[in-house]
Amino acid sequence: MDPPMCKAVTEAFCRLHAEGLIYRSLRLVNWSCTLLSAISDIEVDKMELSGRTLLSFPGYDKPVVFGILSLFAYPLIYAPGDPPEGVELIVATTRLETMLGDTGVAVHPEDPRYQHLIGRKIQHPLIPDRVIPIIGDTFVDREFGTGAVKLTPAHDHTDWEAGLRYQLPAISVIDEAGNMTAAAGPQFAGMKRFHARVHVRVALEALGLFRGERDNPMVVPICSRSKDVIEPLLKPQWYMRCQEMADQAIKEVAEGRLRIIPKLHVRTWNSWLRDCHDWCISRQLWWGHRIPAYRVALKRASSSEFDELDPTQHDSWVVGRTEAEALKQACTKFQRSTDEIRLTQDTDVLDTWFSSQLFPFSVFGWPDQTPDLQAYYPGSLLETGHDILFFWVARMVMIGLRLTGQLPFHTVYLHAMVRDAHGKKMSKSLGNAIDPVDVIRGISLDDLQKQLEFGNLDPRELKRAREAQAKDFPKGIPECGTDALRFALCSYTKQGRNINLDILRVQGYRFFCNKLWNAVRYALYHCLGSEFKAPVIHSLEDSLREVRANSLISGTDRWILSRLAHAVQQCHEGFEQFQFPIATTACFNFWLYEFCDVYLEYTKPIVKPEGKPVQMERANLVRRILYMCLNCGLRLLHPFMPFITEELYQRLPRDKLENVAPSLCVTRYPHPNEVLTLRDENGVETDFRLVNSIVHRLRGLRAAYHVQAAGQCPSRGQLDTQLLAPVPVLNNLISGGYLADIVEPLGKSHVILATSERSQIDTKGCIHATVSASDLLASNAEDPNLAGPGNAASDNEDDDGEQETQTQLGPTFTTPVLTVTCQLFLNLAGQIDVVAERRRTEERLDRLSQSIQTLIADRARPEYASKVPMIKRLADGRKIHEMEAECDSLREMLSSLQDMEQQTPQTNHSDPKVNEQPAHPLIPILKEITGRTVLPHVITDLQATMEQLSSPELLGGSEIAHRAQVKQWLSWSVRLYTMQHRQSTYWKQDATRFRDLLGEWLHSASTSYLAHTKHVTLADLSAAITLTAMSDHNSWVRGRRHKHLTQWIHRISESLQDKPRVRNLLPTALGESSAP
Repeated sequence: MDPPMCKAVTEAFCRLHAEGLIYRSLRLVNWSCTLLSAISDIEVDKMELSGRTLLSFPGYDKPVVFGILSLFAYPLIYAPGDPPEGVELIVATTRLETMLGDTGVAVHPEDPRYQHLIGRKIQHPLIPDRVIPIIGDTFVDREFGTGAVKLTPAHDHTDWEAGLRYQLPAISVIDEAGNMTAAAGPQFAGMKRFHARVHVRVALEALGLFRGERDNPMVVPICSRSKDVIEPLLKPQWYMRCQEMADQAIKEVAEGRLRIIPKLHVRTWNSWLRDCHDWCISRQLWWGHRIPAYRVALKRASSSEFDELDPTQHDSWVVGRTEAEALKQACTKFQRSTDEIRLTQDTDVLDTWFSSQLFPFSVFGWPDQTPDLQAYYPGSLLETGHDILFFWVARMVMIGLRLTGQLPFHTVYLHAMVRDAHGKKMSKSLGNAIDPVDVIRGISLDDLQKQLEFGNLDPRELKRAREAQAKDFPKGIPECGTDALRFALCSYTKQGRNINLDILRVQGYRFFCNKLWNAVRYALYHCLGSEFKAPVIHSLEDSLREVRANSLISGTDRWILSRLAHAVQQCHEGFEQFQFPIATTACFNFWLYEFCDVYLEYTKPIVKPEGKPVQMERANLVRRILYMCLNCGLRLLHPFMPFITEELYQRLPRDKLENVAPSLCVTRYPHPNEVLTLRDENGVETDFRLVNSIVHRLRGLRAAYHVQAAGQCPSRGQLDTQLLAPVPVLNNLISGGYLADIVEPLGKSHVILATSERSQIDTKGCIHATVSASDLLASNAEDPNLAGPGNAASDNEDDDGEQETQTQLGPTFTTPVLTVTCQLFLNLAGQIDVVAERRRTEERLDRLSQSIQTLIADRARPEYASKVPMIKRLADGRKIHEMEAECDSLREMLSSLQDMEQQTPQTNHSDPKVNEQPAHPLIPILKEITGRTVLPHVITDLQATMEQLSSPELLGGSEIAHRAQVKQWLSWSVRLYTMQHRQSTYWKQDATRFRDLLGEWLHSASTSYLAHTKHVTLADLSAAITLTAMSDHNSWVRGRRHKHLTQWIHRISESLQDKPRVRNLLPTALGESSAP
């Protein structure tokens, strides 16, 4: 409402009026009887009803019945040939009160029931002096109601169009306040419209003309602001033609000049703009930009009096930036002098969106060509909610192109809408509206409910709101802080329509802030220390290159730098794609699970102040890496948590303040190019994935067998552990220093032996367990409740096909999962009560097995699929999967406990019974060729050792596409083969999909192998092993009746007959050479 804004609004109105885009017309408008104003079509909500429904509205004490069709009879005026009782025409309506404004009845001209009545007249039963014609028109739906339609041109849009065609009078029987007018007759004048509905029925019943009512599905138009029923009223209003501008806006998106993110909203954009009705821009409100239009009154020729022109006619008005300009236009238009014309400015104001659409350029001084306008317009990015895509965004684009010739911005990012934790729209009447300030500062339940008393809720709504608050926030809302709320909202903004805001999740991010604060302070005061001289990081790339070149750098150091590089890449990708959860997840995982849980713990024994020169040099190296992680990690996190990161950044040690950015606000954000060489250097992440799995397995074993921590029982500190693994795996674990640096301190164990020879393992008093590098990785196929493309758990209910649903798994379906396996032997002799642990394990296994059978039986019920909600079915599937996985773990534990009970000294060199795989059909072939015994786990570990294998041919050659297909087929095969719960539903489903995919892929590959190469690859070997390990593979191959399957297996066998070639292909797997 400031003068510059008023000037821009007036200028825009005058220009558009001069171009013929704004005009005045007498039309039916959407009228809110509560707001006493017209509203646009886009502000009308559509409430769908399936039948009779009671609805409450402002101004009415009792609910009003909707969703019914009322039938009544219109008596025809007597004509010769009519029966003595007369002729009547029965009509049906959903708005009985509007029959008082009927001026016609329409029937279909080809309807044999009523053809003979077209042209006849009806005597209105409640308005005796009104005669109504019966007309024939094809717009009538013969199947709806009785096939005869009452026409009320003043209160229905369709009837208004019909009234114009047949020159029917438009009689307004409902006024602006929703009361019946005098034209409705003295019996009903002054009544509220829905009260009149009841009284009209009573009057018709008294005349014997009411014919009953029946349920009727219908759509009720509701004002989005007042929640009142919209009443179509005949009003002169100002309109703006939009279709031409809308077509241009569609073209801008279609040709790529305007980008809408997420793309799923492009369909909504096109849908709205393709059929863009003229926009009613005038409002009957007391606050807003007054319309710069003036009504003309002309002086009579013979007197001093003035005659005002018809206000419903466009030509009765003139438009001007000032009254003087408008008067000048009136003089020219009507050829009168200024003394003969009197002007009166329109009292209506403009729709608020009219001025809002000018925002991108009006704030810079438009229509004046100011320096700000030239410098800052157009903009680049608009961020807003998808609910006002048409209200605001589309109108800004249309008016910007029209008035400035330029798009106001080139990218529109539409965020999701925040709802409560249950997915309900936030509403004060429901008591689920959350004030962000309350989340930041915290608030008690009492204070939360006191806020409701200052609203405008009626007693019933107040009670319901209090109950909802007490249920959702029994202890109030905890103090979460600005950073936690900001981080939570950014982590929620996936490409969907809704955000179900859970306060507990926000509180979790507050705990993350506490963790971050404590970790950085610990690193500063206990790891870096006061003597640490921070390096000046002019270039992150140069600093990291210098650190990486140090000969003392360990595998763990390389791993944390690789994870830092991964976080930088993920953050960059998240910002580039407007997928902020990618960036927040990367920051969260790096700080919490990688830096705090692993690397910070790893540094504690290394950075001690005393030690040998080599140790001190290594400690300094670790401190530098630690500082770089702190510096870069805070910069990554700063956009999401600006306050805590800035505070911690200011506490970082600085050697030369003049070379250091004074604030994170002006520090350059890390770029992927700076850390590109660090990403998964020398397969360090593959190695560390196994290391991490070993640590988690050791911790899990201690918990599962109830081994007390050292603090509770000093004699039970680190446990002796033996590690059995293939030679390449052992080499990586030892050369990277992982056993001493990570496994022993974090796993609370002492590795007394690491070997590849089974005969060297002493199993006396040990429990044994298999560890895989994929233990900590999730799989879409194994997690039925994982939300994602094609999954019912996703809230993206309108994705427009942008995210493809995977109906079958192809060679590009998954990220390769590197499956490295080894065995742990943990000495628990004297540490546990074996009998008690065995009994406890058996009891738990029995309970789980019963629960699984009960749930399986419940899912087998015929009505389960039709009556149980999808979310419950997904949860049940996930529950079965989790229980089956736990049963596998318990069986492994039980086997170990039984071995401990039965062990004797002669059993030291017995093979472990748990997790030993059956021999493959291809292993005897390898044994026959090489004369050596090849253990099953060596075959299934081909993926772990593939990068060390000498033959590029086996890896798919030099083609990137071939290598990628080898990796993906291999990961799929190895994961299937190593899954323990082979009787589960998920394994059977995966096996079926795998075999079908194999058949289709080989069929399309024709004579080539799986990777479309000329030679057998690891993909073929692993897939054949997995296929032939299935008990019914022979019958399945015969059932397929495809020669390419048997030919493929035969060709693999032929390749394996060439003994020298096999040795060249598989030197590591066959033990012919040592891995580097």
